[in-house]
Amino acid sequence: MPRKALAALLLATFTVSLAYGIALPVLPFLLERRLGPGADVAWHTGLLTGTYTLALFLFAPLWGRVSDHRQRRAIILIGMIGFTVSLLLFAFIDSLVALYLGRFLTGAFSAAVIPVSLALISDWAPDDDWRARRFAWLSIAGVAGFLLGPTIGGGVAQMWSAGMPLSGFPFLFAAVAAAIGSAAVWLAIPAAPPPSAYQAPPQAPRVAPGLVSRLLVLGAIVAGGIGTFEVSLALQAQQRLGLGPAEIGLMFTECSLVMVVAQAVVFNPWFPAHATRSLIVPGFGALALALALMPWMDDRTLLFVAVGLIAASAGILSPILAFWVSLTAGPAQGSKLGRQSAASSLGQAIGSAIGGLLFGLIPIFPDIAFLAAAIAALVGGSLALRVPMLLAALVPPPSKRQRLVR
Repeated sequence: MPRKALAALLLATFTVSLAYGIALPVLPFLLERRLGPGADVAWHTGLLTGTYTLALFLFAPLWGRVSDHRQRRAIILIGMIGFTVSLLLFAFIDSLVALYLGRFLTGAFSAAVIPVSLALISDWAPDDDWRARRFAWLSIAGVAGFLLGPTIGGGVAQMWSAGMPLSGFPFLFAAVAAAIGSAAVWLAIPAAPPPSAYQAPPQAPRVAPGLVSRLLVLGAIVAGGIGTFEVSLALQAQQRLGLGPAEIGLMFTECSLVMVVAQAVVFNPWFPAHATRSLIVPGFGALALALALMPWMDDRTLLFVAVGLIAASAGILSPILAFWVSLTAGPAQGSKLGRQSAASSLGQAIGSAIGGLLFGLIPIFPDIAFLAAAIAALVGGSLALRVPMLLAALVPPPSKRQRLVR
């Protein structure tokens, strides 16, 4: 894959995640401002976050399937342009209905970007280690956008609390960034298919019955834990710990930094991509432990430690699961990765809604959403016990592996 094409995919992924991250620390304050005192901010925060990921669930398989039969570059470009336009609508229309419509449209168009970008990388992949590292790079680009997004959103929300009328600015900023990403996709990604497209299409490998479904369920559980964590953390920090939007944004920034470091450590040239299957079960164990500890993190320092552990475990699980789904896909990369993205999006939508609905539901235990997510992670760990053994069948013998392409 040409370097400029890979850079364009990374930029597109970055801008999509930037827009999502901007909204996280902003939504509780934006809703409070638009709905007035006494409104159910937690309810709408969870549902708005879930609306975005629900749209991803509905549209990612469609975009992925279409990209298997049409030019992937065109699908990514449609997604980026539609994403830009929907952000502009979101920025300038000031009503609750517009908030929900804008979140749905941005999710629907962003669903064409990340799974199809992963499929395009798979088209160009000379070997599995190259594919795994580029998958991780795409994930890191998304994390980097998420890292910067809450910082911008938290700073602007802090301005709102001081009375500055800048409600549309963060989304306008994200729209400009998305427009730049659209231009990069148009200019840098070749319209012609990769060289592998002129060869006989690869056959889908033989996989154990139910393995792909199990991988999709595991991805949904990880994303559900992240969704619950994101919404519950914002609400816990605002309503229980009395933190301002800038401090909430700092916690999300820490989360993103830890994800970047964890992925850089795991997906490196000295750690074989096929060995990542051994990290799936420990990753779920660490995620469950950290989520279970969150309700008792009343001290800010301990809270940052728990957030870091959640970020590290979830940060490595998501690209690992996507990589192994890709290895099962054969020629149907767009379709399978679209399904993987849809499963993760559905999990995140459910997790976000649970985070908003359960927060404060039981007065004596207001953080029960974290415990629910921890139990789900434990279930995921039990489902993953046999997965490394089943995935071993997809690993080619050492003599048949292609030379590492750096």
